[in-house]
Amino acid sequence: MTMKKDDLTIFNLQVLTDIYDDDSSGTIVATLSGFSQAAKLYLKALQQSFLADDLSAVSAGAHSLRSICGLTGVVRLASLSHQLELAAKAKQEVAVAQLMFEISVHWPVLEAQINVVLSTYLVSDA
Repeated sequence: MTMKKDDLTIFNLQVLTDIYDDDSSGTIVATLSGFSQAAKLYLKALQQSFLADDLSAVSAGAHSLRSICGLTGVVRLASLSHQLELAAKAKQEVAVAQLMFEISVHWPVLEAQINVVLSTYLVSDA
């Protein structure tokens, strides 16, 4: 999958700047860095819950991940997380497994895009 730096279907920086009403590099770097750290923890917890067959915990974790995605403009992962939350609540095990796979494939693409944005804003501060 080819990733463009400005792929709005993956990450929309405008959402982040609109929510915080601030487009300064300090806000963007702090928010995206914080998101990246938190998302890694949520993803790890989701994986553990999935492997333990705990659909209730998968649903709760997906809800939390979707929430932080929404606050940062992380569009695709928010959508996948929402779908995962609903599938886990409905106890649709096949859909849950497929979505967990999609999320695991999507995360490196998103992380790379976030890193491009972060490096752009870190360089502009230097």
